[in-house]
Amino acid sequence: MMKQLDRLKHIYLELNVAPQTIESLQGSLKSLAVSVSKRQLYRDLNDVGIYFLKEGERLEQRSLEHNRKVWLINKYTDAIPLDNFDIDTYFLGKATLPIGISKGRSASIQKIQSLLASHLSNSRVEHNANWDGNTLIGTNFYEFAYGEEFQGKLNEFIWASSNRRSMEIISYDGDAVSLYQSLQFPFKFNPVKIIYHRGCFYVAGTIEATRQCIVLDVYQIISHRLTNDKFPVKKHLAIVEHNLKNRFGLTNNSDEKSYGIVLEFNAFTGNYIRNFFWHHSQEFEELPGGNWKLTLHCGINRELLSWIYQWMADVKIHEPSLLKDIYAQQLKLIRKAQHHDLFYSNITQPK
Repeated sequence: MMKQLDRLKHIYLELNVAPQTIESLQGSLKSLAVSVSKRQLYRDLNDVGIYFLKEGERLEQRSLEHNRKVWLINKYTDAIPLDNFDIDTYFLGKATLPIGISKGRSASIQKIQSLLASHLSNSRVEHNANWDGNTLIGTNFYEFAYGEEFQGKLNEFIWASSNRRSMEIISYDGDAVSLYQSLQFPFKFNPVKIIYHRGCFYVAGTIEATRQCIVLDVYQIISHRLTNDKFPVKKHLAIVEHNLKNRFGLTNNSDEKSYGIVLEFNAFTGNYIRNFFWHHSQEFEELPGGNWKLTLHCGINRELLSWIYQWMADVKIHEPSLLKDIYAQQLKLIRKAQHHDLFYSNITQPK
């Protein structure tokens, strides 16, 4: 059982994060396996106002639509008030945070929320239907739930890329980005960019010995070491940016070539996907019969292949012939996997 003092402290902390209704406080306490009646919460709010407020704070009650009540702590700051659009923007950002950030860095997010609470307390939150953000949620589908250990590793790569410091990649487990077959560990690596892509964090940079661009899944880096060597950022940045523009997504291309890729989608699917960003070279064209043609100029990689499979029978490959051949070869492997033992295959892995 949660003691009354702990319950009052919890309510005070919740009010510091955002305005609260009786229902939102009940939900917050319920998540801690604490059941409290509405009548008791009214008494608790009164006690918080008497015993918990710090200098310059005042507990205020305001009215929402249909006579719903909201409580907030007014901190008398000189912060610029937020309007309804600003408040919704904040909660949209919170709802779209990747789960690896929202959970892995929850303490930092709590600090930021406390800072924003001073702005919220001086704003007309009673006129905002979404002040608590409960109607805005993210599914976290296709997102990696990173733990605390990963956060420290990510910080090291952020620091190294920001300070242009080379690293030694000692060992790596997995092949999320289709690594070069010829890649030997350990190798000296110049981290240039940290990239968030499809639920995961990657670091893009160059292999010092060959000046090749390489993208690594930060999670799959098992062992690494920070060196004292700095690298010239402009030269390596140019290599990375040029290479990434020729990739569909982040996966390594099967070769160094760029292809004119032509796909046709049926009218229903094409009209939907033409509104998305897939690649900087994309061009959609409506065909006379209502179907849509997508033209791309990029390399061929595993990510492109899997993206095409995503649309199943709603897409047709027109060009190039190489992509058609790889597509057919992968189909054979997919059928084979349904009747034989599974094994790892990557037919687009570069040499």
